[in-house]
Amino acid sequence: MAKDINDLFAKRRGNWRAQTIKYLRYVFNDHFVLVLMFLIGFSAYQYADFLKNLPEHWLPGYGIAILVSLMVLFFGRLATFVERADQQFLLAKEKAVQAYLTSTVKKSLVFPALVIVLVTLIISPLVKSPLPFTLVWAIVLIVIKYVLLAKKAQSFVQNELIQWQALINYEKNRQNAVLKIFSQFTDVKGLQQQAKRRKYLDILLPKSKMTYDYLFIRTFLRSGDYWLLMLRLLGLAVLSLIFIDSDIFALLLALVFDYLLVFQLLPIRQSQDYQMLTHLYPLKASAKNLAAGKLIRHLTVVVCLVELVVSLLTFQNKLLAAAFVPIAVFLGVLYPKFKLK
Repeated sequence: MAKDINDLFAKRRGNWRAQTIKYLRYVFNDHFVLVLMFLIGFSAYQYADFLKNLPEHWLPGYGIAILVSLMVLFFGRLATFVERADQQFLLAKEKAVQAYLTSTVKKSLVFPALVIVLVTLIISPLVKSPLPFTLVWAIVLIVIKYVLLAKKAQSFVQNELIQWQALINYEKNRQNAVLKIFSQFTDVKGLQQQAKRRKYLDILLPKSKMTYDYLFIRTFLRSGDYWLLMLRLLGLAVLSLIFIDSDIFALLLALVFDYLLVFQLLPIRQSQDYQMLTHLYPLKASAKNLAAGKLIRHLTVVVCLVELVVSLLTFQNKLLAAAFVPIAVFLGVLYPKFKLK
């Protein structure tokens, strides 16, 4: 019986792995790999230069190391691959499923453990940690992560009975979180989106009678993806402009974040394709592209305007800040017009 259960979930794990590999081909496309290489190279250069001038006993380094160590423990969740139908069809095999939940803790630990080792190796120079101590440090974090995953698995069993609904909702949210990342690069099957009203943003909803203008702005403000995505990337760009000493490097990094924003806003054009009424309205075929381009243009102008103001306050070469004007024209007007065709 236990073997049948393990085979069932092993098959599901294999299907999930195959699906993930398929989507990763779209995530690591030529453009993204180029940007990623630039970011990694730039970050590594800045970090190496920072370590060269690091004081012998730099107290903030210990605080950063502790903070990062705590944050890395939140990476990686318990992967159970439970489905909604299991609460009926596997009800008679609860003991076997409980044993599977215990065994899945080790499998769920593999990837977080690799991340923990990598992160500890990266941040260990901040505290001048020797290699043996760094390895012990990583092992301690891995043990803590194992305990957290084991407690999570145990939380789904109460009074020797599986809390099926909580377990199913947890796994659905875990898979949605992964698929949501892939959805920024390609169409994803099985992704369940949730809208959030955000009443404080209702003032930004247009009074326009243009169908797609209203739908796209409403999608941007209330979707779980686009609004928070813009805030995160704008925040990273602003932090780059403030804290990076080299004006050119700060400008290039802000440009990368702006490009990523525009690139990931492009799928908003397909966000209302499931609305059958839009196919019944007497709308021109070009209305969708015009509305999507208009929204991306306005958002890009707002983002570049904020970055222009920040760069005028932080750049030593004020003329370099004027580069955000052609950046806004290219990323807000020319690039979307070409990509939305």
